[in-house]
Amino acid sequence: MKRQGPLAKAGAPNCWEFNNCPEPTRLRCPAYPDNGRECWKVTGTQCAEGRDSKKSLSEKILYCRNECLFYKKHLRSMFP
Repeated sequence: MKRQGPLAKAGAPNCWEFNNCPEPTRLRCPAYPDNGRECWKVTGTQCAEGRDSKKSLSEKILYCRNECLFYKKHLRSMFP
């Protein structure tokens, strides 16, 4: 059984649901289908409907903290 993180327990959507990502973008994204609530930990995600892909974890976290609406809404309070 897969362990649920705090966002799953809180009923938060997956990032692709929150961002209304089209299916082709979701299918290319390494966060899909298992890491949609922890996408900020996954490099190479297809952010901004596939227009923005971060290769390093430090680059990804910086992007998420400053630009990602999903992160700002659901994670900022947990990881300020």
